[in-house]
Amino acid sequence: MAKYKNTKQIAKLAKKEISDSKLHKYLIVIPLIALAIKFVTMGNIQGGIWLGADGDNYLVGVNGLLADGFLSKEGVLSYWPAGYPLLLWPFALHLNSVFFYLVGAIQSVFFAFATYFFTAKMAKSSLKGFAFWTAVILSFNPTLSLSSLAIGYEAPIAACFMMIAGTILSTLNKPIDKKFWIAVASVGGWFSLATFMQPRFLLIAIIIAIVWAVRVSGKKNRLRIASLVISIMMVAPAIMIFRNAASIDKATISTNLGVTMRIGAGPETSGGYVRSGPEVPCEPQAPATVVTDNDLVVCVLKWYVTNPVDTARLSISKAILFWSPWSGPLSYDGTMARNPWLKISPVQKVATGSVSGQKLVSGPIGTAISYVWLFGQIALLFIGYRSIRRLGPKERFFANIVMVSIVLSWLISIGTIGDHRFRIPTMSMSLVLQVAALLAIRKKLNDKVG
Repeated sequence: MAKYKNTKQIAKLAKKEISDSKLHKYLIVIPLIALAIKFVTMGNIQGGIWLGADGDNYLVGVNGLLADGFLSKEGVLSYWPAGYPLLLWPFALHLNSVFFYLVGAIQSVFFAFATYFFTAKMAKSSLKGFAFWTAVILSFNPTLSLSSLAIGYEAPIAACFMMIAGTILSTLNKPIDKKFWIAVASVGGWFSLATFMQPRFLLIAIIIAIVWAVRVSGKKNRLRIASLVISIMMVAPAIMIFRNAASIDKATISTNLGVTMRIGAGPETSGGYVRSGPEVPCEPQAPATVVTDNDLVVCVLKWYVTNPVDTARLSISKAILFWSPWSGPLSYDGTMARNPWLKISPVQKVATGSVSGQKLVSGPIGTAISYVWLFGQIALLFIGYRSIRRLGPKERFFANIVMVSIVLSWLISIGTIGDHRFRIPTMSMSLVLQVAALLAIRKKLNDKVG
């Protein structure tokens, strides 16, 4: 009898190993299929790549670097963070004839690898049940995945977040040894790359480093985790500060934060890029005669504090704009007109195909559907968050890391400009929670039917 039980256990274990092997193959094949589709798509795009929302400006920055080198005084390189153009610069310098194809290929390969890496780490944990569908949704979500074929930081940063979340997940309940510290350093490296392209993720990096450190036992280990992640992450902003200090004599990452915050503030505006009404007043600090970017930041913050009603109104408006659909009546203030998905979106085709179609999409029916879509995806976020948290302490921590990334990105948008484009960099994280929510809902329905 005992022998029979042992044989049964061995057979069960063998079946599990076969199942795990099959899942792993799927997690490799799914991103590869998406990558192959992208390569075919590149062959049908003029130049092999699309321009993202700020693609023109990034290329102006690259041209400035080609003309004058690292310390180029090209205005775009100091007004916007210079990180993304700096990453493109070596390819434009040495491989100019295939530059656009190369950028699209590198971004797409990175996104495919990050998808595999992230879902493979999920498959080795108790989140295994979510891995397959997470890989499918991440690989074939048209807006997120196709953004790797556009000149822009959005998809690469989304890939960085997958690398970060997957690496942290792989360290949970593991011994604090050499491999652990290599993982900590790599998280700092991925955050450094993300903040190099978009410095607003500095705050997210610092908070996640602290949250991760608090979970680990031992005061020394906590300090080492936080300091290692933050110090490595700070290398990228330091490069941009050094560049701007040497080229324009301003020790700053960029000079557009105050301008951006001012666009999103005011008594009559909606909080998006298309502002209306008077601007927030701001005077230069004596003895200066020109308002600096730092002056604007202080003026906008003071305005928020002294105008609580408008602050609340704008916060709600920006929150809606952040989660608004890519097209339709709620997308009026977004900057995703170049979204690759809109080239094939059925809704967009209906809206632009006829007057009646435009009225349908922009009218009461389209507005109602847009609000259902908006609040539905937010609801799925929290359902998925709750579903993963209930699996155990390790999963609870993972859910917290994912949610911190999303919520902080949302709050940063509320503090600056409400724009649905700003959710793309953390969209890889929000989709994980939404997949978990849909699978949890499906399980409940199956249990009721069963």
